[in-house]
Amino acid sequence: MSSADFRSLSQYNEPLIRSPSIYSSIGSGIYLPQGTPLHGGVFVLANTILGAGMLGLPFAFAACGYLMGTLMLTGFGACATGALVMLSEAADHVGRPASFNSVAELAIPGAGIAFDAAIAIKCFGVATSYLIVVGDSIPKAAVHLGASGILLERRFWTLAALAVAAPLAYMPRITALRHVSAVALACVGLITVMIVVFAFSPSSDFDPYSECESIEQCKGPTALVTNPSQTLHALPLFVFSYTCHQNIFSITNELSDPTPQRNIKVCVLAVGAALAVYIILGASGYSTFGGLVDHDILASYPSDNGIVAVARLAISLVVSCCYPLQAHPSRACTTSIVRACGGEDIDDFVLHMAITTVFVLASGSIALVVTDLGLILSVVGATGSTTVSYILPGACYFILFPERPSRWLGFLLACTGLIIMPLSLCLIFWK
Repeated sequence: MSSADFRSLSQYNEPLIRSPSIYSSIGSGIYLPQGTPLHGGVFVLANTILGAGMLGLPFAFAACGYLMGTLMLTGFGACATGALVMLSEAADHVGRPASFNSVAELAIPGAGIAFDAAIAIKCFGVATSYLIVVGDSIPKAAVHLGASGILLERRFWTLAALAVAAPLAYMPRITALRHVSAVALACVGLITVMIVVFAFSPSSDFDPYSECESIEQCKGPTALVTNPSQTLHALPLFVFSYTCHQNIFSITNELSDPTPQRNIKVCVLAVGAALAVYIILGASGYSTFGGLVDHDILASYPSDNGIVAVARLAISLVVSCCYPLQAHPSRACTTSIVRACGGEDIDDFVLHMAITTVFVLASGSIALVVTDLGLILSVVGATGSTTVSYILPGACYFILFPERPSRWLGFLLACTGLIIMPLSLCLIFWK
């Protein structure tokens, strides 16, 4: 593919999705098909939401109880959906193809680079953590499956995950990952079903307490509601469970016939699917182990159980598929920064390849030598995720649509983000 063809594919294909014809031509004479079907956008957005973080939801339920856990998930899911719809409408207002930079610059002149930097750093950190998750998870599963030698080395599996994910990270269109996302969502379904079955324990194969001398040793008490202090400490887990806003522009840019109604459907269906998985998984895991559930639900189950080993392999596949979904927005934002800093003349193809290569090499190198990014990722999540999910969508919607009464919902969302950010940072450092 020539750089001219690449430029046509990666940058100028979005206007085609508004064309009524099946195929449309663009300036270079390249003919491209219409955009991605609605279900493809839903798959990609849902896969961006559903990552390794879902394994921490039973622990979050343990902190606040069944009722508050369900209410928190529902409330923040509603906030996420509202923010996604606001961003898609802002993109329509600015003009397609849209980006965080174009929306932020129109609403808050001069803020585009700052937002790009926040998104690029956040997505890079999350992608790196995915590689670390794979390096930590697969060796545990491999032990039970009888593996030995290099197959028990975390660095080997980190490189293996990178070998699978890196080629996908180079794809210029994010919705080209919809088939990969469908596979990842199937794995999410498998893990969820496993956790539900363990909760009912229909046979000895699904006995979650097989390594315990008594059930009381593995299962703590459960409650509908706990004390406010415990609930507050679980807040970041719920807030960041729906972080996917960095990909909404690319998805709706590439969607076929991207009317406001179809964009809303993508947002509602993706968040709705994630909400259903979260409630089922969180409540089932909590009911199994109660207040003694581990931060990672899989760590609570018997270490010698083959079904749990399969679940560890499944979550490794999920996060490997999520890696390119973080690379895409990070590259787009880095590209905007490079262009704004004097790189207007750099060829699109060269810039795409260079930024992606640096992203892959840097994230892979860090994942090979670092085993715990917990504190750094928590801080980046509290700042970057809150900015992307609450502050930017709400502020831009409020500014860009002064004639709409609904703009005050945007104002409220931005204010919520300004409260959540310092509160989350305090909770991270105050244990």
